[in-house]
Amino acid sequence: MSNSNDLLDLFLRINEDGDFLTLHDLYQLRSISKRTFSALKTVEYTRCRDGCDYAVPFPAYPGILCTESDRKLGAGLFTHQLASLAAMHKAENNSVTFGSLRGGILGDAPGLGKTITMLSLIVNTAGLRPVEPKEFYDKQTIDEHWKLMRVNPVFRTEILKSIKPLRESSSYDELARFVSPPYTDDRFPTLPSFERHVNRNMANKVPRAQLELFRRNVINFKAGLDKRNRRFFCNDKGKRIVFERNLVPCSTTLIIVPDALLEHWAEQIRRHVKLDVFGDFPGSDAGVVYIDGVGDLSSARFPLNHRTMDLPSLFELVNYLMVVVPFSRIKQQYYLRKRRRKEDVDDVTGGDNGTESSPLLQMRWFRIVVDEGHELGENEAGNDITAFINVLAAERRWVMSGTPTTGDEDSKGFNDVGLTQLQRLLLFLRHEEYGTTKVETLETQSSGSSSGRKQGKANAKSEWDTMVKIPFLNQQDAGREELFRVLREVMVMHKKEDIGLPKPVFKQGEVTVHIPQEVGSHIVNAVKTGRIFTDTYEKLTIGHRESYHEDPNSSESDRQIQRLIRQRRIHLLKEKISHAQKLGAKPFFDTLLNEHIATTDFQSKVDTCQGEHIENAIKRERKELEGRGGAIADLNSGPLTAASDHFSAETFIDRRPVKAVVYSSSSSNLLDVLEYFYDKFDNANIAEMMQGNIDVMAYELGRFRLGKKEGKFCPICNGWNEYSGKELSGCKNTLLEVSDAAGNVFLIESERILRAIGKEDRDRADCVGNPVEMNRLGEAPLNKYGISKKAWKVGDALCIDARDPHPLFRARLSEEQWAAYGSARCKELVAIDEGEGVDNYFGPLPCEEETNYGQLMVSLRKWQPCGKFHGKPRWNHLRKKQVGWYTGPTLVHEEIETVKEDVFILALDASLAHGLDLSFVTHLYLLEPIDDAALLEQVTSRAHRLGATGPVTIETVNVWHELDPSTKKFRKQIASNLNDEDQKRTSTAICEHCYRSFDNITLAEEHEIRCDRNPDSSAEVPLFHLSSVYRDLRPPPPMGIGACGDVESDTKCP
Repeated sequence: MSNSNDLLDLFLRINEDGDFLTLHDLYQLRSISKRTFSALKTVEYTRCRDGCDYAVPFPAYPGILCTESDRKLGAGLFTHQLASLAAMHKAENNSVTFGSLRGGILGDAPGLGKTITMLSLIVNTAGLRPVEPKEFYDKQTIDEHWKLMRVNPVFRTEILKSIKPLRESSSYDELARFVSPPYTDDRFPTLPSFERHVNRNMANKVPRAQLELFRRNVINFKAGLDKRNRRFFCNDKGKRIVFERNLVPCSTTLIIVPDALLEHWAEQIRRHVKLDVFGDFPGSDAGVVYIDGVGDLSSARFPLNHRTMDLPSLFELVNYLMVVVPFSRIKQQYYLRKRRRKEDVDDVTGGDNGTESSPLLQMRWFRIVVDEGHELGENEAGNDITAFINVLAAERRWVMSGTPTTGDEDSKGFNDVGLTQLQRLLLFLRHEEYGTTKVETLETQSSGSSSGRKQGKANAKSEWDTMVKIPFLNQQDAGREELFRVLREVMVMHKKEDIGLPKPVFKQGEVTVHIPQEVGSHIVNAVKTGRIFTDTYEKLTIGHRESYHEDPNSSESDRQIQRLIRQRRIHLLKEKISHAQKLGAKPFFDTLLNEHIATTDFQSKVDTCQGEHIENAIKRERKELEGRGGAIADLNSGPLTAASDHFSAETFIDRRPVKAVVYSSSSSNLLDVLEYFYDKFDNANIAEMMQGNIDVMAYELGRFRLGKKEGKFCPICNGWNEYSGKELSGCKNTLLEVSDAAGNVFLIESERILRAIGKEDRDRADCVGNPVEMNRLGEAPLNKYGISKKAWKVGDALCIDARDPHPLFRARLSEEQWAAYGSARCKELVAIDEGEGVDNYFGPLPCEEETNYGQLMVSLRKWQPCGKFHGKPRWNHLRKKQVGWYTGPTLVHEEIETVKEDVFILALDASLAHGLDLSFVTHLYLLEPIDDAALLEQVTSRAHRLGATGPVTIETVNVWHELDPSTKKFRKQIASNLNDEDQKRTSTAICEHCYRSFDNITLAEEHEIRCDRNPDSSAEVPLFHLSSVYRDLRPPPPMGIGACGDVESDTKCP
């Protein structure tokens, strides 16, 4: 059809507003013409990024890349995405019978837009429902048994058992009398007539959930009437049919993602899917996408506000097109299921005691998608997340992973481990030969038995080992041919060589950390004399330096434990050093120096040097950006990519905002560098993606991506309260109650603290309170007291800035205004509690005009959130008296505001990096070298991906230690081979195709010519290596115009 796209746009109100059909309505239309139906099997896709038109399955990809911002940018799918979609459509429709393999592995390389590709597949099938399992009983046999039952009172119990879920209705007794056999009249001649009567009479009297339980009971009732099919129930397929017929079928796709990617999926859907195309009525974008912990995407706020909340009922979820849940939810549901099974609670029907089953288990999903699905292969099948996911029922299943098999391709056991991982993925896909397992039936679920499922897994694995793994490892052609056949059947794969992304720029940064001369002298002296004195360990700060200083605030028992731990560490160190001493001067020297380098004292210096290096680099890049005319923020607002815009390094002027990611596999090192950044940059410049709650991770990634935050300013203290999805009722900003030499008691912000008063200032005439010990703040100076909340103590002597008005703070309210808010009552409560209560108010500062710009000495009395100082009047049932006094405005009365932030640093923990879309990032700093090529590619692909509007710079911040000249001379004399500044890797180069590291650029260029991942290379890969099998896989090209007959449609002609 030449105008098929225009016709489809008209039906789906994509081009204009009005009362047109929703996609769900369109699927309900019946075609009266087979010729029209055949013509509508495919439609033209005219928005491909290569400028060509392609035939795609009806109804194309409505709503994808159709948002207002996408249309302004001329966004569309790439050629390789259309090719993947063609292959995925074929994989889902090779066989449409129940239980057949419908799905596979979307293995496009990291950064090639797998999320948009999968969303396109989902919208293409919006409104379709899974194929119903076939009737597993003989209708004639059931009719014969029903005729006997309807006249026999013995079967009254069986009939009443089927309507048991409806017993809470007031009409239940009347219904029970009416349906109880024997039937003397022509009532209920068939079982379906009995079912219709119950549904019709109870439709508006009981919840839908109870009618659904009645439907399931009828299914089991039918199965019990047909005794001849018992043999059929014993095989895997029969049990699966019985199990899935009890579930609620839906057209919903369940998307399971790592916790760190929840924000990514929500953001991608929000930016690139026009939700109102799929709404229940024109103009509605509600009820289309559900994000776990957020709710309906149409009402979500960005940066994403995630909160703890229960899953909706299955009858709410069944109406959504997409439901996105994180791994943490799956893990929680696994443990809930495990507990329910101990309590004899059925996965499908729940328990008689009102215990409900997980809605995820009660639905027969149209499709299940697992992002970063290689985790299913990395973990044993009994892993909590994997076990729960494998039980979920769905017609179609997909694994998304740019690295389906993980590990170092050069390692000896890569093939062995990779083949095991692939079989576990086939287990999830329920491959008919190598992944079919015994599905748990109602009986095995209620009994808690898992032996059948374990046996099925063992059989599938044994078959895989026999037919694929063992022959392949033994380099037999039959094994490779079978592996290639299976992968070609289930895997859709593109490589980055297929498109022209701007190449990343690899750099090697160098940081030198000096070894103190006294440390070197102690090492040299120990090696020369061959003796270790008692204080040598402390002088070298080895053996965990902090253990030598007992915490004065700890109890005697804790200090005793600290001493025992210290003694044990010193004992182990003595044994290690004594062994090295026996080996000679060189091992002795190396051991002592390595022990010092491993100390927290030295690592602190390393973190400071790395932080300083990155700080200077970021500031330099931001200054150079200003010299190029400043940032153009809209560069990363859409899905455009330099690959589609004929990127040229010679003519490219980088005007992207500087966005830097600091990456590390060590959480402690990353935290230390982060602490340095907080000292050098504003807090608003930094976002954190560390191990923590999913709500914090989602919000922080949104801040970094969007450069904004949401919250409210407190009307009392003007402090900022970030909105994270939970209602903001009381201000959480900490206020400190202090008193001056004149006895005035008042509240201050922590930012007003200039410094704590140390012992050297205690003799000042105006000093108030107790001096603060230097070691209380650790290594921080006393002017960092305000941000060292853990070190605060009542009575501490402080010096504060008491200016009001202050250039950084809003002017305080007058006493007259506070009187209107109830300050008189506050003073009464303070007097009653003798100043030991929670009440006070944020009144004017007690400073005269002439001293307003001076410093004021105060003593710390207490501290707590602003909302507690200013409590609302209420009756306290525990204290049995009226508490609170404040009657003025609070956070509840304030509107949520959006505040722009200049967030240009993201601290990223390695464990959370997989799958993130950081295409807007300009710089990636690695705190330690990554020698694993596969891991380096994964990390690089967070920013080197579709959507990138320029190259990303990846800099490894290498750390080298430098000895003082005399120690260095002694080290050379004993021929130590320790690496130091003389052996820096300044010339290290990385292959831009396979990401392997080489000692210099010449070796890297020589390797690139013969690199097996270089499309221009003629190098041959070993035939019996997994990478060679992957390389041989070729996805089909997109369908050309006129090839309509090659695509099968899901839609059936009536």
